[in-house]
Amino acid sequence: MHAVPVLYKDHTLKPLAVGSPGSYAAMVIVTTPAGAQWASGILGYFETEQKACQFAIRYGEWEADGRKRAAPKTDGRFTS
Repeated sequence: MHAVPVLYKDHTLKPLAVGSPGSYAAMVIVTTPAGAQWASGILGYFETEQKACQFAIRYGEWEADGRKRAAPKTDGRFTS
């Protein structure tokens, strides 16, 4: 699933959720105001596409702000 791109502080965040019911991998593509792009890689696994995309957007916001992401839980899953 490709959610609708989000504009955050002049950065475009394109969240992605790939997988099957119960296990969706979250990723985000960030585009800077200058046009540079990068992809996050897999950020964690979530129960729904919506949760995966929501986390991907949050991660993209952290990237745009220059912050680091939170560490995953010990089982590699995020609950947010």
